[in-house]
Amino acid sequence: MKPRSSKTRGYLLVTPAKNEEANLPLLARSVVNQSLRPRLWVIVNDNSSDGTGKIADELARRHDWIEVLHLKGGGGYDLKYRYSKVVRAGFERALSLAIGRGIPFGYIGVLDADFILERRFFEKLVEAFRRDPRLGIVSGGGYYLKGKRLVWEGTDPERPKGSPRLFRRECFREVGGYREGPSPDTVSHYLARFLGWRTGQVVDAIAVQLRETEGRFGHLRGYEMLGWSNYKLGASFTSVLARAGFLMLQNPVKGYALVAGYLKAFKERERRIENGDLREMIRSDLTLGSNLRKLKRIRDARKLVPVRESDVRG
Repeated sequence: MKPRSSKTRGYLLVTPAKNEEANLPLLARSVVNQSLRPRLWVIVNDNSSDGTGKIADELARRHDWIEVLHLKGGGGYDLKYRYSKVVRAGFERALSLAIGRGIPFGYIGVLDADFILERRFFEKLVEAFRRDPRLGIVSGGGYYLKGKRLVWEGTDPERPKGSPRLFRRECFREVGGYREGPSPDTVSHYLARFLGWRTGQVVDAIAVQLRETEGRFGHLRGYEMLGWSNYKLGASFTSVLARAGFLMLQNPVKGYALVAGYLKAFKERERRIENGDLREMIRSDLTLGSNLRKLKRIRDARKLVPVRESDVRG
């Protein structure tokens, strides 16, 4: 039996934006030009000190399907806790508006402000949901520009990126919505799998990221936070060491910071995921054998990846 979400192609979007005046106009152009536009797009201006709020308000004035939520306070950009609170506030506003206005939707997602999307991006994601009734979370592929070439970042095609991603409405409800705390995208991915949903990427749906995933903080702070998050999720120290060894070949700072963040969380006795079965599932997914299987999936996925710069729209 198909889930009710399959009866509509409608989707809602939430974008957290903190001092994104340079990127938000580029993102907005690619969203407005989508072959399948969102039924509602909520831009959350997180107390920006630049022109982000004014740009968002102007977008809402020009398009009746765009809404702006202005948040105050919060201080600096904090990926550990503040980011999830901002996105959660955006989801709450989007759901409230959609229900109040009677907007039909089967999917709801998060789209960070530092992306440019190809024209058929969300059309491809929605079609993936409609082909597979057990698909609960899906993202596009992550790309970046290297000179004049469009390069795929090469991540596991069975693990959706944190952004841009869509949740099936039923899956979003079952995983408890967008959770506050560190690594909400990773937690929701594992929870969805734990509950029997499939997750993944549509690798030929192109989302070009304008800065590296941890680039907002620099590699030291970004990967330290990642190591801290790995501890919270229940990853073993040996799996973190193995990944750090791989990162050392790319950039020694990344490998060092990953281990330092994990040990910092251990020293501070950070609280880990309480559900023992879920924690064991995460630990198993981070073993050497599991990581080797991920590398094979990444190698196979490269056959599906377009690399022509002309594929980008915006």
